Amino acid sequence: MAIDQIPIGRFSLMSHLSLKALRIYDRKGLLVPASKDRITGYRSYSVTQIGTGVAIRSLTLLGFNLDEIASMLQAKKNGDDERIRQIIAERRIQIGREIDRLHTIEEILQHQESSLELIPMSYSEPELKDISPIRVMSIRDKGEYQETIGRLITELCTVAESADSGPSGFRVAGPPMSIYHDGEYRETDADIEVAFPVLGRLPGDDDRVRVSVLTGGRFLTLLYKGPYMGIHEGYSRAYAYAAENGLSLGIPGRELYLNDPGEVPEHELMTEIQIPVLGESESR
Repeated sequence: MAIDQIPIGRFSLMSHLSLKALRIYDRKGLLVPASKDRITGYRSYSVTQIGTGVAIRSLTLLGFNLDEIASMLQAKKNGDDERIRQIIAERRIQIGREIDRLHTIEEILQHQESSLELIPMSYSEPELKDISPIRVMSIRDKGEYQETIGRLITELCTVAESADSGPSGFRVAGPPMSIYHDGEYRETDADIEVAFPVLGRLPGDDDRVRVSVLTGGRFLTLLYKGPYMGIHEGYSRAYAYAAENGLSLGIPGRELYLNDPGEVPEHELMTEIQIPVLGESESR
């Protein structure tokens, strides 16, 4: 073996990357061994790859996923400092959201003793409502629920603020809402549309924003009060009510956010859940 060839075991110790991780990085093209034995498949690395291995280890500890790490390594190779700054900025935003989530959990636990009802929340009894069609501006995307909803609301607010002062008569005419197009709970790729009720004409041309009319008809509704992380309790009660009363519920369901998390504490947040009753809705 040449002096410059480092066996995979020794390279693992030098870089603090496990053998399993090194094999994954090889398959992903992230850190391909300098050589492989054609008969045994045994991997060897070069001295110049130590820095890359250490960088991957550091970025992994900072929470970057493999796609982000690959992008950063390629950007470094290309001298693209702007791309590196962009990826780091996106990671900082993710960390900020996670910090906020953990603060919420810590505050909830701080005020509990032995009760299993850890999330301070309440909800009204479900009721049936006839809801009229409503004209909205909206953006639709996929992702994790809380992150995607927050991002799309911010994006829509930016569009609305830039259009609100124009001569078109455009204005937001109601609370923001989320519309869930999946028929099941999805952890990271939920199909979510965020919408604002609007009046007037939306000026400008933004490919991501569309204006449409949401379905009217009969909906099962429930008013939930408390942190967003506990809203599943409201859905559980709504679906139990539907089963008790022989109702078939469909999609897409909606959530209307009746107050601002920036203005009231989390336990005071008010969300109206709306789920269409099958066979009783108008077409969109």
